[in-house]
Parts: sequence; structure tokens; C-alpha cells
Amino acid sequence: TWWIAASMVAGDTGHWPFLPLAVVFVPLILSLFWAAAAGISWRLGKRADTRLLWFVVMLAGFEWARGYVATGFPWNAPGYLFSAHLSLLQSASVLGLYGLNLVAVIVAMIPAFWVMGWRRTAIVAGAILPLVAIGGMVRLASDEISGVADLAMGEPKQVRPKQVRLVQPAIPQNEKWNREKRPAHLQRLIELSSGTLPIPQLVIWPETAFAGLLGAERELFTKTVASALPYDGLLVTGVPRRHSRFLLLNSAVLVQPDGEIRESYDKQRLVPFGEYFPFRDLFPFATAIVGPMDYRHGTSRTPFTLQHYGLVQPLICYEVIFPGIVSQTEPRPDILVNLTNDAWFGGTPGPYQHLEQARMRAVEEGIPLLRVANTGVSAGFDAYGRTLARIDMDQAGFVDVNVPDPLAPTFYAIWGETLLSIGLLLLAVRTINLDRKRSLRQ
Repeated sequence: TWWIAASMVAGDTGHWPFLPLAVVFVPLILSLFWAAAAGISWRLGKRADTRLLWFVVMLAGFEWARGYVATGFPWNAPGYLFSAHLSLLQSASVLGLYGLNLVAVIVAMIPAFWVMGWRRTAIVAGAILPLVAIGGMVRLASDEISGVADLAMGEPKQVRPKQVRLVQPAIPQNEKWNREKRPAHLQRLIELSSGTLPIPQLVIWPETAFAGLLGAERELFTKTVASALPYDGLLVTGVPRRHSRFLLLNSAVLVQPDGEIRESYDKQRLVPFGEYFPFRDLFPFATAIVGPMDYRHGTSRTPFTLQHYGLVQPLICYEVIFPGIVSQTEPRPDILVNLTNDAWFGGTPGPYQHLEQARMRAVEEGIPLLRVANTGVSAGFDAYGRTLARIDMDQAGFVDVNVPDPLAPTFYAIWGETLLSIGLLLLAVRTINLDRKRSLRQ
């Protein structure tokens, strides 16, 4: 997570005094979860081998807790190793990230199991990845076979493609909020949105694409939208809105060509120290450094309703890293849209890690996901995590995506962390019994 430090010096935010916090304290706090897992395992286990088993249980449990404690930050968890190959990634539809964390830890312990003399356990653990890969290939193959069968019977999966234009303006962070350059930035959005015909009915811009307060600059916003959209078009874009004197909303809005906002969504998972300063009252110096403004979290997660496209659920920035967040949405969306701005992190690994986490959400839920970045990597994924289109880091451009239908709700979408809970319980019971049997022998 060292790359978080890049956001402290990107643009003119005044956050540079918090550089040590990003470089030292964030990794230190995250390391406490693994330290706690190791410490508790040492106390619970009576011997080295049962301590190892307890460590598997505790590490998977604390990785789950990392997604919830305080604001939660399940970034770059062990389970993301399964995104290394598309066939392995399919297991996320059953286990989700937190279940895959448990599997990843078990696989990582194979050498330790072997050294401890648990050869059979090591062999079984070693078979996990091949079995997961085979299961994933079967899942992908079944989709291909189904598609061929539909075509042979004259029953295409979609009567009309859901075409969407993703626009990545690639505006440098140190220029993004410069009022003098705003006309040029908006003109770039207009040209990318409307420059090539035909224009899809739905156009998507990234997080805070309109870098001005909507209420204060409504006329400019309306003029920009009218220039970018066809007469029957719709725009989903990020825009900051004012909630009160010292509180803003990081919003996604669904806009008509006349600038009228049909629906809006306010970001619920806010970034500590980025969008708000935690416990501001306890730190009187905070206002002098970062100013008096904070973002306020939203309260409703209702999908946008678009004719032909169905239900579209926005997820703003790092909201997409939280497993199960889509399952909290009723009714179930047909398309997930992740608006973000990864220009904060420059050429670090951060934007690419962010992309892979978004991809796993699509597989977990069985719902296509469109990711639109100011810069970073914009991409479209189907419900299997296959890349439909992509715009690379720091490239200004657009891409038109034919969005497929969602799948039926996946096992994970329905049952959540059920398999993880069962797995942890069985491992814990097994470990307790091992120690108990040895105590009786003595």
C-alpha cells in the first residue's frame, strides 16, 4: 500500500503533511491483523502443527475482519491471486474474495504441511489449484456451448446489443481542478463523447468528470451535456454536489440531453483522509492543513433505471473493492458501473490492483461491470470477468462496449460467506480435537 503516498502529493491538495501516515502507519495498521492472527494462533495451539492450523483459521478470519473494522480496507487480499488466470477467477462466483482468502492461505501452507509430516494434507492442498482451474474451465466452456446452442436454434442471448460508450479524458491530477483549464477539459469530454458516429444511447464519464459544484455551475453543466449527447442519449457521470456549508457529496448522476438529472447516487464508502478527516474535532490543526470541507456519505443504494439497459448500479471509486456490496442492492442490477479517478496514484501499482478488484466483483455477482476512470484503466468486463474493452493508463480516448446480459445470481451472491464460515468452523473443530486427543494420550 506504499502507493497511497502518491495521492498525498498529487495535485494541490495540501495533504503532503500526511505522507508519513500513508507510508508508515497505514501498512503498520494493516500488519496488525496478521500479527493478531499469529499471536492468537500461538496461544491456542499446543504444538507446532496445531498452531499452524490455527494460523490458517485466524488469518482467513482476520482477512475477513479487515474488510469491516473501522471503515474496512480489504485491499490486495491473498484471494486475489486467483485473478491471475481467468479459469481460477471463476471460483469467486462460489466462494467470494473472503472464501478465496482461506483457500489461498491453505495453498500457501503446503511446504509447511510437508515439513510437519502431514504429507497427505499437503497433497490434498496441492490439488486445490488444479481442481479450481478445471472447474473454472468447465464454467467458461458451458457458457461457450450455451452461446453456440442459442445461435444454432436462432435464439440469440440479446435481441439488441446494449452498447455503451466509456470515456477516459486522462486529465492530470495537478490540472483537474484548475478553473482556467476547465473549458478545455470539458471540451475534451465533449469531443470524446460525440466525435465518432453513431453515438451509443448511453455515455459514461468518470468520477468527478465535471470538476465543479453542480448547483453553482448548473448552466455550464447543462451546456456541456447538451453538446456531448445525441437527442435521445443519456449520460452517467460523476459530479460533486453540495450537501451543506461544509459538507459535499461525491455523486453519480443520470442526466438527459437537456441537463435534467433523472436520478442520483451519493457515494457511501468514503476514503478516510481523502474525502473526510476522521475525528476532526480531536485534531484542531486539520482544518488549517486540509481546509474545513469534508464529503458526507450517501444513504441510499438504488440502481438507476434505464430503458433498454435495465437497472444500472453506480459504485464510486473504492466502493468496488468491498465484496458483497452489490448484494445489498435491491432490486438486483443488470449492469455495474464503477466511476473512479486513479490519477491520484500515478504510475504505481495502485490503479492496476484497483482494476483487478473491480473485475472480481463482476464474477462474484455474475453481473457485467463497466469501469470508467479519469485515468487509470477503463474497461468493460462480462459476468465471467472476461475483458470486453480497455483503455490503458494515461490514454485519453473512448471505447464502445456491447454489454452482455447478467447471469442468474451466483452461489456467492445468494449465500455470501456461508462456505467460509463452514470451512473455518470445521478447521477449528478439527484443530481442537487434535490437541484434545494428544492431551488424553499424555
